[in-house]
Amino acid sequence: MVQLLEMRSTVRRMTARYTPSQMTNAQIDRYINLAYTLHFPEQFKNLKLTKPLVFLTTPNVDTYQFVYQNGLTVAPNGNPVPGNITISPPVYCQGYILRYFQDKTTFYNRWPNLSVNQIIAMGGLAANTAYTGTIPPFPFYRAQMDIFGNVTEAAVIISAFDDTGYTYSLTDVPVSGSNTGNLVEQDGTVVGTVNYLTGAYTFTPSNSAVIPASATIYAAVVPYQASRPTDVLFYNQQIVFRPCPMQVYQVEFQISQQPTDLLADSDSPELDEWYLFICAIAAKLIYTDFPDPDGMAYLMPIYQDQLQMAQRRTLRQLGSQRASTIFSQPGRPLASWFFGTEYSGTSG
Repeated sequence: MVQLLEMRSTVRRMTARYTPSQMTNAQIDRYINLAYTLHFPEQFKNLKLTKPLVFLTTPNVDTYQFVYQNGLTVAPNGNPVPGNITISPPVYCQGYILRYFQDKTTFYNRWPNLSVNQIIAMGGLAANTAYTGTIPPFPFYRAQMDIFGNVTEAAVIISAFDDTGYTYSLTDVPVSGSNTGNLVEQDGTVVGTVNYLTGAYTFTPSNSAVIPASATIYAAVVPYQASRPTDVLFYNQQIVFRPCPMQVYQVEFQISQQPTDLLADSDSPELDEWYLFICAIAAKLIYTDFPDPDGMAYLMPIYQDQLQMAQRRTLRQLGSQRASTIFSQPGRPLASWFFGTEYSGTSG
C-alpha cells in the first residue's frame, strides 16, 4: 500500500526539500492534496473516477444542484460530499433514457417558460394589512437557486403599479424542503409567502407602506403539468427536468468524480499506481510557487512518463471494445431515440 507518508517523502526528494525546516509536512500535504483533488482528475480521463450519480427526485421540484467541488455541501454524517469534475449522458429516469441538453436555448425552445400574468387584487388596503388570495393557474414553478442559495431566476413575480408611476414588486425565494416560498421585496425583506402547489399567497408591504387604491396588483407565474421527466438540462451547475417530476423517481447520470483529500498518514489514492504521478504534479505546483528552472527541467520527463503510465490502464480497458455510435447500440431496437441522436436532444 502506498500511503500519504510515503508520498510526502517522495515529493521532498523530487523538490530537494528534505527537512521540515525547508517545507513543513502540512505544506507538503497541501500540495499533494491540491494535485490529487484538483489537477490530477483534469489532466487525464480515467475510468476509475467515472461513476454513476444516482439520486431521487422530489415531487414538484424541477431543479437540482450539481456539487462540483468537494466541501461545498456536507453529508448527514458530517463528511464533505465529494465533488464532481464533469457530468455526461446517458441519463436514465426509472430505466427510461432521457434527452440530454447542455444548451439552454435549445432546451427552452422545446420547453418554453411561458409566463401567465394576471390581475390578482387591487391596492387600497390600510398600512400593515395583509393581501391574501390565490394565484391561478397552479401548480407553478418555483425560483431556481444555485448551490450557494442565491436565486438565479425568479419564477413568481407579484407587481403593483398605476398611471402615476407608482411601482411595487415581489419575487419568490423557495424554502428548502417545503412547497412554499418567501415573497421578498427588492431589498431582500421578507414580507409574505406563496404556496407553489395551491397558489395561496399572503404579503404585507414593509415599513407600513401602502399600495394606493389606484394600483392594480398582478402575478406572473409559469404553470406546469407534472409527469415523468423525458428531458434534462445541465446548465449553470444545475440539473433541470422537464416535465417537472410528479413523483419520486430514481435518476442516474454518469459523472467523473473528484477524489477526496488524503488526510491521515495512512491514507492512499484510489489506485496505488497513481502515487508517483500525483507526486510529480505536487512537485510541479511547488516549482510554480518557488521557481527553479533546473528542478522543473528534471521533473518534466518524470511527469510525462507517469502521465502515460496513469493513462495506460484506462486506454487498455477502452481498447477492448469498439467505439460506440448511434448505429451500434447493442440490444436496442432503434438506433436513434426520439427521432434524434440518443443523447444530444438537438433534434426531434
